[in-house]
Amino acid sequence: MQKLLFSILLIALICTACKRDSKTAGSTAATLTASPELLGGHWIAMDFCSRANQYGSVLQAMNNAHLPYAYAMTFNPGQPDSVTCYNGFETWNLPVKYNADTLELVGARQGKSVYLVYDSQQEKDLTMFDATTGRVQMDKFIKSRSEEAKDGYSAFLTALNHNVLGGLFTPVGKGASGDVQFSPGGFIQGLKDYNRYELCTAGDCFVAGQDVDVVTFYNSKVENSNRFMGYRFSAQNDTLSIFNLASTNPDEKGAYKINGVAYKLVRKKPQ
Repeated sequence: MQKLLFSILLIALICTACKRDSKTAGSTAATLTASPELLGGHWIAMDFCSRANQYGSVLQAMNNAHLPYAYAMTFNPGQPDSVTCYNGFETWNLPVKYNADTLELVGARQGKSVYLVYDSQQEKDLTMFDATTGRVQMDKFIKSRSEEAKDGYSAFLTALNHNVLGGLFTPVGKGASGDVQFSPGGFIQGLKDYNRYELCTAGDCFVAGQDVDVVTFYNSKVENSNRFMGYRFSAQNDTLSIFNLASTNPDEKGAYKINGVAYKLVRKKPQ
């Protein structure tokens, strides 16, 4: 497995070198290899966000492909020898070693390292190579442009929110009124009882198991207003059903089932 990982890394490095060689001979642009100063900021698992956009579902993005080693990573030039990783319910630091555009996250899982290759010439992204689970998994990370993100996971959620719930929605059925919008920053416009939301990506918030994706709705002005809701898109990703969830056993943590539709929303087509 390690030989396979190093072979893939070698191919990635050759491709990176080819991109550099494709630049015109007269170019005077400086070559900038990976460094804590250059990478400083939050990096998010964009491949995972794209899959969640395709399926309209975090669960399906997990089940039809794989979970990345981390949803996000933060590089801090003030701490050049480590990187902070986030998986939705944990935050941890790993030692990092730089070798030109290749980074080694030392001892990432069971003493095995995860590797990152930085494209310093064109895409300016990071490709993660993770062979710690028995097979090589690849994930692309991009640097977040969110200026309001307080940490890497917040930056990841901003991108995930945009990919899953982006756009303007029109309510249908009884009680329908104005348009509804879920902002990338986690705000809700158009629902009377709630003004904030957070998609479930890991941990105890998956209260309905594999039955349905979960989102938490709450009103930031009302104490203890948090409420688990289920959500599911139609096959075309244009109709969003949001479900009430009822506990099937109050004494058993995480035992919930769908208990009727709370909202049905149709995504407006761009003009």
